[in-house]
Amino acid sequence: MTEELDEEVLDSLAELDKLYTVFDGASQEDVAYAKVFWSSLSLQPPIESRLVSADIRQRLRAAKTPHSTHATTNKASLSKRDDEIQQDVYLNQKQEERQKYIEMAKKREQIIALLKKQRDERIKKEMISDQNKTRNGNLVDKRLASKPLSSSVDEEKKEVQKLQ
Repeated sequence: MTEELDEEVLDSLAELDKLYTVFDGASQEDVAYAKVFWSSLSLQPPIESRLVSADIRQRLRAAKTPHSTHATTNKASLSKRDDEIQQDVYLNQKQEERQKYIEMAKKREQIIALLKKQRDERIKKEMISDQNKTRNGNLVDKRLASKPLSSSVDEEKKEVQKLQ
């Protein structure tokens, strides 16, 4: 009887394999690998269909048991110390930040002073250069005046002088 049941089970399994796994044109080795692969997979149901999930909170937390008053006084003194420490740290950070801004302002003033000095030097050099240009320009004018010029050249010279 057990042999008959085993044969029936094997026949039904063979029929199921025929219905659900079809590998046309594949070698027997590929078919065997594919069957092993697909039989090893088990898909998890979507999170919505699970009754219990780790990432969904199932119930509210239990109420905490009241501690002794000594523990609360210790917590209060610790929280005061923590507040004082945090306040000191905050004040130190503010002071460092203020110092950094003061240093930046000093550096900015130094840069502005340097730029002003360079500008004054440049203006001084330009003034000296302008004085030499006008002297040289007068010498050129004197040289041109000594030579006889045609009337068109004289007119051009007057127009150039008007532009200056």
